[in-house]
Amino acid sequence: MLIKKDRENFYILNWLDEYMTGHKGFIAGGCFKNIFCDEKVKDLDIFFESQADYDSAIEYFDGLCGEENKGGTYCFYYESKKVKAYKNVNTGIVVELINTTYGNPIKILENFDFTIAKFAYFKEEVLDKDEILINNTLPFDTDSKKKKTHIEYKILCDSNFFEHLHLKRLVTDDKILFPVSTFERMIRYVKYGYLPCKETKLKIIEAIRQQPDTDGLTEASLYEGMD
Repeated sequence: MLIKKDRENFYILNWLDEYMTGHKGFIAGGCFKNIFCDEKVKDLDIFFESQADYDSAIEYFDGLCGEENKGGTYCFYYESKKVKAYKNVNTGIVVELINTTYGNPIKILENFDFTIAKFAYFKEEVLDKDEILINNTLPFDTDSKKKKTHIEYKILCDSNFFEHLHLKRLVTDDKILFPVSTFERMIRYVKYGYLPCKETKLKIIEAIRQQPDTDGLTEASLYEGMD
């Protein structure tokens, strides 16, 4: 189950705001495992709700790239069919813009495999307090263009995110979109000390068995980054 919370108690995430400006994307995935475990963050995966938002972000980051890596905040890093990445020249952190799938934070996290990867940091437009009536109903005039709103940062995560992160436990649900990719990621997680529960191992094995391409062990994946 996914739960949404305000950012108030998550000051450890404030530094991410720098990478959330200038576009409508949101950060999701394995970087939060590194952040809450006080590990170095090498890259940030940014997802978008639409192709238009992705294209706008590309234009924004291209505009921040200086000529020959001089005078710009970012420089182009690499590009594939699924990702276009930029490197922050000041922090060294790579921003990976994902174009394989679009959707709101809920949709994107529902596609992730392990609970310790189901975490998103996003911006939400909310009504100002003076726009809400005492009985918690909206004003009679419902024209959203006339409303006073502001942006608040929110988090969305699996209800077991922190427990499983603390226990270094790999848990997946019944929705395994890319079982071979999930299996390979499981092996990599094991190298970092994260162990799958028995149910998770059985689910992945069964999902692979049901794959029509098990001989070649090839499939698509949500994105090319490593959590």
